Amino acid sequence: MGAGVIFDKKSPISRKGIEPTQVKSIKLLTPLEKGSDNDNTGKNFNQEGAVFGKKYKFRVDAYTNLPPQDKKKIKWKFKYHSISKNKWIEHNSTVTGEEYILYLNEKDICGRTVHIMAYINDEESEGYLKVWHHNRFRFFDRQIVYKQAESRAKDPWKISQEYSSLCGMAALYYILIKKDPDLYLKIAKELFRTGEVKVNDFIIKPHDEALSMYNMDPRSSDYATVRMPYVDWIVLATTRSREASLYENLVYKGIEKGSMDMIKAVNWPDMMKNMTKKVAGYTNINMVGLSNVLIQQKKRPLGGRIYDAFSNSDFQHLKDIDKKYKQGHKIMMMIDSNMIDNVKSYSYSDIFKNSHWVVYEGGLTFYDDKDTITTDFDKVENVSFKIYTWGYNPHNGYMNEETKTPAKKNVFLHPNYKISGKCFKSTFYGYIEAN
Repeated sequence: MGAGVIFDKKSPISRKGIEPTQVKSIKLLTPLEKGSDNDNTGKNFNQEGAVFGKKYKFRVDAYTNLPPQDKKKIKWKFKYHSISKNKWIEHNSTVTGEEYILYLNEKDICGRTVHIMAYINDEESEGYLKVWHHNRFRFFDRQIVYKQAESRAKDPWKISQEYSSLCGMAALYYILIKKDPDLYLKIAKELFRTGEVKVNDFIIKPHDEALSMYNMDPRSSDYATVRMPYVDWIVLATTRSREASLYENLVYKGIEKGSMDMIKAVNWPDMMKNMTKKVAGYTNINMVGLSNVLIQQKKRPLGGRIYDAFSNSDFQHLKDIDKKYKQGHKIMMMIDSNMIDNVKSYSYSDIFKNSHWVVYEGGLTFYDDKDTITTDFDKVENVSFKIYTWGYNPHNGYMNEETKTPAKKNVFLHPNYKISGKCFKSTFYGYIEAN
């Protein structure tokens, strides 16, 4: 795919009247690989392009005249337009000759067209070839990813973990967007395109043992295990993978085929506190009731029941949470998912199977046994407040803003729904406060 030959008027003409030899065209010898067509359908994967981290071999295909006797006169160059710098970046190779190997290891080139030139006299008019460089997550449709990112920057409750165990990451990015939607857009778009993004001194990218995530195909059975919206999987799964688990061999790779994969995705309190600072950028972070000892004590089948029967400390925590929320602080609560279904439960297995992160969104009200509002903890029968979880709008309980799909099975997600005080006590662990 060479450009038309244009001769330099200033080039000298030999005694026989023959124009000087120039490179007429070049060709790529290394096969390209397919990725998303990025056509806003998410269904077409016929776009051929180069892939980050691979080497591509080019060769001069034809000359305007006989090949030059000295092949070292053939020079190579490539350029691309940088999104991050908003300018053309040019690289002149020190390699000369008929063949050229380009090692594509610059992340900024991802999602851009690479212009390769081979020339003897005039770089602008001789051998020329354009090659598309896939986005780092090449099987995901760019238009869909960007639209989803813009949607979440506007309405962060649309972040959804779906069938994954990434509730902590969903809560983390929910409060991040509340604080800085532009930062979220930078993370989502740059991470998708280049495969990593730097936030302050922290780099978000897959763990070194999880680089297979870059080749995730949304058509695959692996992706079907989570079934998340594109941008949510890219952002949430990659962020979780970056922060290694308690043990290095428990690396999350964005799939959840079984209980072990779910354990790898668990969002431990200390990790959540750390990520709230590194990713969301909050400087004042307080963690209440979330030590390993306190979490286990909450679920003692007998001891937990007895403690909750005689103590209203959880109600006091909830009152404190509401006060801090009204002061503008962000509150991520660690609960059991049983709370959302108004189910009281005391079981150690809840810690691993049902523990869940939500974001407190105000509206706290305590009710007595006559359904009258009360401030006396000893008389509390039911309690109501709003939370963000699972991609549901905390203000109206709908998941889909167009069809108004209600959260039928999860009664606590609807406005004005209540859960019992006993359920709250048995399913509340503690919280992280950020401001």
